[in-house]
Amino acid sequence: MRMLAFVSLFIFLSACSSIEADVEVFKVSDLGKDGLPNFSENGKMKGAKSVLREEEEYVIKPGDQLSIKFFFNPELNEQDLIVRPDGRISLQLIHEVEAANLTAPQLTSLLAKRYVGQLKNPEIAVIVRLVKEHPIVYVDGQVGNPGVFEIVGSLSVLQAIALAQGFDEDAAKKDEVTVIRRDQNGQPFVIKLDLTAALSGKDLSQNIQLLPHDFVHVPRSFW
Repeated sequence: MRMLAFVSLFIFLSACSSIEADVEVFKVSDLGKDGLPNFSENGKMKGAKSVLREEEEYVIKPGDQLSIKFFFNPELNEQDLIVRPDGRISLQLIHEVEAANLTAPQLTSLLAKRYVGQLKNPEIAVIVRLVKEHPIVYVDGQVGNPGVFEIVGSLSVLQAIALAQGFDEDAAKKDEVTVIRRDQNGQPFVIKLDLTAALSGKDLSQNIQLLPHDFVHVPRSFW
């Protein structure tokens, strides 16, 4: 797993080097609450949709733990349902269901269809309670230990850098840290951060929360 993560990092770095000249650059103030650009306000990336693509939602995997709630048939509720290695789950009345590779809304829709004829009013909610693997981010540049790190709960830029054993105090340019992220259309863009302002308490908004597969780069200071 560790080797696969570092292979992913190498591929990501190669891709970033080829797109660097073409990506749009944003400040923290350009971002919405979801951490993505406010297209309507700054006018950049015209034609992009302001909603997340369905494939960017979390996809259920074998080993994940699900809760399935039946609003009008609580006797069918499942609290700690584990997705089997074959990607399936077992439910009352409809038996085997393929859950892996679906998002929670997609599985909800599938179950509602499967329960038609079995239940009078199949109102169902699917909740992913626990995922087998945590999403990851990449940290590179002037830090103690560049690499791939997991997001457990939430992870800010400074927390990610701390996981990478902190800044190289002799070389890191903390006021020009960049985060490469993908927008609503899957296109990469750059967020410029002044972490000196965050560390001093002058502007804590610079210490943004990271999203899965963000790439944090701490550049070298040349003074």
